[in-house]
Amino acid sequence: MRRLTYLSLAAAAALLAAAAPGTAATSSSASGLDKEYIKTSIEGDRFEIAGGKLALSKSHNAAVRALGARLVKDHSASLSDTLKLAKRFGVEAPKKPSESQQWELSIVGGQSGTAFDHWYSDLETLDHIQDLQDASDEIKDGSNPAVRDDAKTEVPTLRTHLKMSRAALKASG
Repeated sequence: MRRLTYLSLAAAAALLAAAAPGTAATSSSASGLDKEYIKTSIEGDRFEIAGGKLALSKSHNAAVRALGARLVKDHSASLSDTLKLAKRFGVEAPKKPSESQQWELSIVGGQSGTAFDHWYSDLETLDHIQDLQDASDEIKDGSNPAVRDDAKTEVPTLRTHLKMSRAALKASG
């Protein structure tokens, strides 16, 4: 769902840019694509924080718990930074994860034991693959330098999260 919205906004931004040459975004404005990236980043940070807390409360697997703790720490810092970008560019900050993310958390949260560990680690692996793609898209197609820089800053952390998610998935059997 987030991917489709992102692609739709990218197409709309491209059409607007083509229709109005010489109106490229300045460092003080953000395109629809940039604003959507900010919005989905906030939703994603809230999703990761909630999921990490869930992992810390439900898992006894050291790799899963380490992943959860790291996600809470890193995504709390990311959320703080992204909320500043939202304020700067007039983006209404979502108060919770997207509906689909909330649904995913409810499904995973209904699991216990090794089933929880496996489902949670698999969800985080897939989510971080998507997050890396979203950041890459913003870096490549975003129009505002500050938002693109934010995405660039996130990539190394997201790669670490993906590596940890894969290790947790492997450890969860």
